[in-house]
This record gives sequence, structure tokens and C-alpha cells, in this order.
Amino acid sequence: MIRIDDIVSLVLAMFLLILCIFVFIKISRRLRRGGGSLTTFMLGATDAFYNRDKKKAADEIVEQKADKKLNEQDSGKLKD
Repeated sequence: MIRIDDIVSLVLAMFLLILCIFVFIKISRRLRRGGGSLTTFMLGATDAFYNRDKKKAADEIVEQKADKKLNEQDSGKLKD
């Protein structure tokens, strides 16, 4: 026979699982949107495989991200 305690425990466990998945999805979307230092690292690590045009484009991306970070620091509104 199924007890009420078992049903409540199962529902609570499912709720916590869904909540954890939601939090991880939220974090991953935030990281993908900004790119952050991982983008700069990947561009630097794969620099040897790029031709001249791709290197120029990678430098532009890195400089844009650096300018954005400097502007945030100057305004005092740092994003984590």
C-alpha cells in the first residue's frame, strides 16, 4: 500500500530536481550570452589555427570585450 509520506517525498524530490535543472539552465544561458573570459581564452588558445583574416576578427572581439569591461569599471557597474 502506498503511504502519503511516500507520495510527499516523491513530489518533493521531483520538485527539487526540476529546481536544480532550472538553476543550471539559467546559469548556462548567462555564461553563453556574455562569453566572459572563456571566449578570450578560447580565441587565444586556438590562435595558431587561424589565418590572417580570422586573427584580425578575433583581435576585434577581444578588444570589444576589453572596452566593454573597462567602461563597466569606469562607471562602477561591474557585472559578475
